[in-house]
Amino acid sequence: MSEHNPKPPSASLLDEEGICMLSLDGGGVRGLSSLYVLKRIMDGHNAKREKLRQSPQKPADIFDLIGGTSTGGLIAIMLGRLQMDVDECISAYNDLIKVVFSKEARVHQSKFNLLGQTQARFDSGGLKDAIEKTLRDRGLSPTDDMVDSREPGCKVFVCATSKLDAATYRFRSYTSHNSFLNATICQAARATSAATTFFNPVSIGGMKFVDGALGANNPVDQVEEEAREIWCSDTGNLQQLVKCFVSIGTGKLPTYNIHDRIDKFIATLAKMATDVEKTAEASMKRWRQHLDQGRYFRFNVDHGLQTVGMKEYKKKGEIQAATYKYLNSQVQSSSVQRCVENLILKKKLTGLDFELRIKHEQDLLSPSPNPQSPENPQKSQSKQPASRQIKSPPQPCFFVPTKLPPSAIDRPNYLRKLQAALPQDRHQRAALAGLHGSGKTQIAIQFAEWVHSAYPEYSVFWLSADNLEESYSRITQKLDLFRRYEHESKSSDARVLFHRYLSTEHLRRWFLIIDDADTDNYSLNPSAQPRSVFSNLPDSKEGNILFITHSMKAATTAVGNQVNKVIKVEGLENPDAISILRQSLFNRRLLADEDIAQELLSELNGLPLSIQQAARYLNNHAHLTIHKFLDLLRSPSQDAFPFISPESNGLGGGRDSQDSLLKTAMKLFEAIKKDNTHAGTLLEFISQIGPSSIPRTILAGTGIKGGKAELEESIGTLCSFFLLAPRQGGNMFDIPTVVHLCMRVWVKQKKASKGLTETVTKRLNERIPQVEWSKRLIWKKYEAHAIRVLTGCQDHNLNFDERFQLACKVGSWLLRERNVKGAIPWLQQTLGWARKSSFKNTQRRLRIQLDLAEAYAETEQSAKAIQLTEKASKFQEKHLSKDDSSALAVSYVLAKGHRFNGAPKKEIDHLEKLKKIDNKRSAMERLTLLGELGKCYSSAKEYEKAIENLEMGIDAAGSKIAKDDPILIFVKNHLAYAYGQRGQHNEAISILEETLPIQEQILGKSHSETLITQSHLANQYLETKELTKAISILEELVPIQRKTLGQMNRETMCSENQLAEAYFNNQNVYTALKLYEHMRLVRRNLGQSNEHRKWAEAGYEKCAETWKWTWMRR
Repeated sequence: MSEHNPKPPSASLLDEEGICMLSLDGGGVRGLSSLYVLKRIMDGHNAKREKLRQSPQKPADIFDLIGGTSTGGLIAIMLGRLQMDVDECISAYNDLIKVVFSKEARVHQSKFNLLGQTQARFDSGGLKDAIEKTLRDRGLSPTDDMVDSREPGCKVFVCATSKLDAATYRFRSYTSHNSFLNATICQAARATSAATTFFNPVSIGGMKFVDGALGANNPVDQVEEEAREIWCSDTGNLQQLVKCFVSIGTGKLPTYNIHDRIDKFIATLAKMATDVEKTAEASMKRWRQHLDQGRYFRFNVDHGLQTVGMKEYKKKGEIQAATYKYLNSQVQSSSVQRCVENLILKKKLTGLDFELRIKHEQDLLSPSPNPQSPENPQKSQSKQPASRQIKSPPQPCFFVPTKLPPSAIDRPNYLRKLQAALPQDRHQRAALAGLHGSGKTQIAIQFAEWVHSAYPEYSVFWLSADNLEESYSRITQKLDLFRRYEHESKSSDARVLFHRYLSTEHLRRWFLIIDDADTDNYSLNPSAQPRSVFSNLPDSKEGNILFITHSMKAATTAVGNQVNKVIKVEGLENPDAISILRQSLFNRRLLADEDIAQELLSELNGLPLSIQQAARYLNNHAHLTIHKFLDLLRSPSQDAFPFISPESNGLGGGRDSQDSLLKTAMKLFEAIKKDNTHAGTLLEFISQIGPSSIPRTILAGTGIKGGKAELEESIGTLCSFFLLAPRQGGNMFDIPTVVHLCMRVWVKQKKASKGLTETVTKRLNERIPQVEWSKRLIWKKYEAHAIRVLTGCQDHNLNFDERFQLACKVGSWLLRERNVKGAIPWLQQTLGWARKSSFKNTQRRLRIQLDLAEAYAETEQSAKAIQLTEKASKFQEKHLSKDDSSALAVSYVLAKGHRFNGAPKKEIDHLEKLKKIDNKRSAMERLTLLGELGKCYSSAKEYEKAIENLEMGIDAAGSKIAKDDPILIFVKNHLAYAYGQRGQHNEAISILEETLPIQEQILGKSHSETLITQSHLANQYLETKELTKAISILEELVPIQRKTLGQMNRETMCSENQLAEAYFNNQNVYTALKLYEHMRLVRRNLGQSNEHRKWAEAGYEKCAETWKWTWMRR
């Protein structure tokens, strides 16, 4: 029904006696959320009353009408018909849902029977008993009528749905000519809450009723219609009578007709989620004026309750936490405060004659028409010159064309910062600065909505600098400024008129938000541009201006170098990032591995837009796991390009799409290159290396001419646009992964020449030293970048000397760090090139060949290793016969090849001869010679000789070899092994306790060599009966082996066997039993004769018997 809007009545009469209405959605146990919201409102209300020395009130003392659906109906009855306060209602509601939804009350597991018909899963008798108990506790009888014979001031109704025709019926606590069914309180409560598939329908007067939520889960329309029937049935002019209208939500349930069949029932459920919010949105539009004036409120928790089912009463803690988080947000906290300020003025409940009293008050306050007043515009205008027409006073205006998406996350920290930066007593400017996709615009919209909600008398305007003239034009049309100033201004410039409006009219306070405030072609000097977004802005003391920008330089320019007014927007905090990812993913099982999910969020820098895009990509590529997606994202090849391609994600562009990010980024890159060629060159260079841990030292070789000053200026430019993020100290930089992807696409589209790759490769060659362990930290700074560049060269088949020189260094360093498999491809490529290069007959070529042979030996390719080393021996004799170091290196690698090939004695005699020749060898040469000789003896089980040579090698190393050098570490580990074989377990333990922490630090905990050392140390502890220490080592070792080697790997199963046996021997029988049970389950697919399967089964039986015997004794 349309409503007239006569002159507003006396504020005091409306505020003191106007209608207050409360609407409560349905939602099962989530009804607790609505109670927590109402409690916050009532607590605030009664706190104010206490200050005024007034007694506390209940909701029934304030609200003239309370309407509810489903569990909202139950709450409405408790609050209004039973006159409970909120705390009493929460307690009673908790007791009720605990009984109703308990395991004992469950009668069926499925929603549907064998015929596919819906069936009640919970005992309807239990619901009836729980409601009757609640009534008795309040001194009422289960047979008492819903209609209160006392004709109470607070009127209550609940909605129920007819099973026959899906029509919504209201059961009232007051007499009404629309009521034709008499019901008891108990019947009405059961009818409104008889949710289909939860409880059986309720029969009243020959009709069957089910949960009211199926007809009106959000009963706000029902409340409005009922109020109109009560207070203004003749005129229908309800809105002018309403002081406060509060609607509180809980969840989402469907409407439409009801069927017993499974297929039709599910089809009905499909629209439930949208109906509640559609109803809420439609209601807010009808009550927009009341919303602006702080007389209409809608509270509904937006995050945190999605996973709470209607029956999950044990999740009360989650419901409370999510509701309090919602209420503590800046926007909702302000709304609650405004609601309290409204309700505190209520003096008494509204009488049925209120419409007449309001009309009488209007008649008394309305003045007689004045022929010169604006009431008679024709006469007034005829006597006034056109140039002196009286303008209507400006009204508050909220012009924010962009709406928050449903997935928007509340970011209260930034709202608080904006509130502090933009005071209400003077003109001030502030800026939100950060990467595209970091959520700046959403934060600004949230701030705008907070201003509008908290201060509806203020004006809020939104400009987009990306299309500035159009934005000014739209605002000017909205305010009708051309007509307003047609006799006062000759200008038709929308910008000029709007600035005049803000500067000269008495607007009270206004807020101007300027988005994309750096799109003056992304100029590095934005304020210098003609008609810049920053030029000629109004600065009246009534106004504040907020700029949204991608540039720190633009931000500081905008705020006049008041850096405390610049708010940098970072990525999301972890809980919010996880929340967005979970909401956006279709297959949420992908999040089962929390560690890998956290890794993805870190890779995406917590940027909301990137997180949503990643989820969209995973949704569209259902075969991908997060782990595989991360591999794709980090790939140096072009495999990751589709991630930011709109075609592969079903995107058609748009402001919030990743296509927008790509276009924005490329536009920015071009602008930077145009404005600062050095910075553009730096961008191109960085696109070829990795996005993280970029050393400042590598940037000096980008080809920038002019020296250090120009380089620092270029770095500063990229940092200003947040493309480079300096780490503490400024010696290392990072680039967001998605931005780096955009850079790579940009360079590809520019068809950058081979020279760019050569420049980067040359620079890496200059920075990476030859293999020398003391220079390892220098190598580590460039490792990832070098591998990335080499991979790109390989993919594009780019062959030039610098590429292979770099590959040689990378392969040798990887081998030295024991990343043997990673070293082989680069050494293979390098050897092929070296045979044709200018140093094909030098020691350098020999070193490449020996490194590759050594790598083959350690990767079970010992035959290839021997063959390659024998060729190297001939090469050495022919070209380097006088070089003793080369001869020793060949002998060392050849002995190693034979040792890994199962013939450790083959080269022992030769090594013994070399050992006797002391030709001033270096400490490293003696260590490698004696170490290999000792290893050969150990492999031949001649442990005494092994110990002798290994000890000599360690002594030769002395202090000249670093303690963390892998060559020394592995010699020590072999010595520990030999000690163990000789029964010298304490000596072995002493060495392994020293080397294991070093290996974990240098190689990592999951490196194969580290796992071997852990296993050896555990064995030695077991030998010395130090079970607690052995268990500690094995408990750390087994999970890593399961993950890296697999559960059926022989090494993994051996460690599991040891751990289970150690538990048993250490009297941890139950723990041993559980482990044996797991082992038996995993190994059941092995053959019956498999030793590890037999071990698990025998161990399980032994433990089971021991456990039973122990239990019986207890």
